[in-house]
Amino acid sequence: MIAHKLQYICVLVLVSLLLPVSLMAQRGPLRNSRFYRGQSNYGIMRAYVGSGTSTYFGDLCESGDCLRARPMASVGFNYRFTGKFSLRGELAYFRLYGSDVDGKNARRNLSFRSGNMELSGAAVFDIFQYTKFYSQRQFIRPYVFAGLGLIYTNPRAELDGQWYSLRPLKTEGVEYARIQPVIPYGGGVTFKVSPWLDFSVEVGYRWAFTDYIDDVSTNFVNNSTLSPVAAALADRSHEVGVRPWNTVDGKTWAEGHKRGDPKQNDGYVNVGFKLEYTINPVIRPKTNVWGKTRKPRFGGIKKSGFNPVKRKRR
Repeated sequence: MIAHKLQYICVLVLVSLLLPVSLMAQRGPLRNSRFYRGQSNYGIMRAYVGSGTSTYFGDLCESGDCLRARPMASVGFNYRFTGKFSLRGELAYFRLYGSDVDGKNARRNLSFRSGNMELSGAAVFDIFQYTKFYSQRQFIRPYVFAGLGLIYTNPRAELDGQWYSLRPLKTEGVEYARIQPVIPYGGGVTFKVSPWLDFSVEVGYRWAFTDYIDDVSTNFVNNSTLSPVAAALADRSHEVGVRPWNTVDGKTWAEGHKRGDPKQNDGYVNVGFKLEYTINPVIRPKTNVWGKTRKPRFGGIKKSGFNPVKRKRR
């Protein structure tokens, strides 16, 4: 019940983050009015696509020698409120993989892989103040972000050439939801390509509210209470010739023996590259808000009777 309430709360917070972006996007045309023209702190909208890698951290990878990067792709929308602050919404698909084979718990011999979806909203804070006109922004702009999201995950494992979804099997006797809240946070650097295009490099960590992204968290259960497939996937140490010392039947680990670490939730790191398109770039207008012609930004040659072109001698 508590887990379901937590999901509802996270959905409400996520909607509260994404709703202003949607509503303010509808007000975007106001930016073109005389009183908003040329102001970079209001109404700038950017759409982006990205790709990169996702790397899992959890019970099946507690040290750096077992990290495995998998592909990730994303689409998103960003709405700028001020010269430093903006909100964004993002939808991403990513894959995760973890295995005991190369880690310190190789004797446990567990593994998983999954295809996942993430919907998130985040506040983005630019380190440097934007210039008045968005099209004249800095070439390099570092930023940090933090927010809230939801992920859909479905860990799977292979047995005798066939892949099984682990959640329905309840390998630890625990029922957990496929949709879980996450907290995304991190930072990146944006490079200006043109008045309409930007290129960003971003690194972000996702802290999950669950320890079951990998289907491993607590203790072994009595295999007699599991289906044959679930029992085979719950305890795979015998496949690598391990003889459990804490056992009842001499083949499998006894009920209650440590299988994972519930004290620390799972997470993953996304490293992404994004191409961002500005839907409504602010270009310095030729007239001011009163309709008068602007003076040259860097000055100009004043009109006078003097002609700089030398007269030809007769």
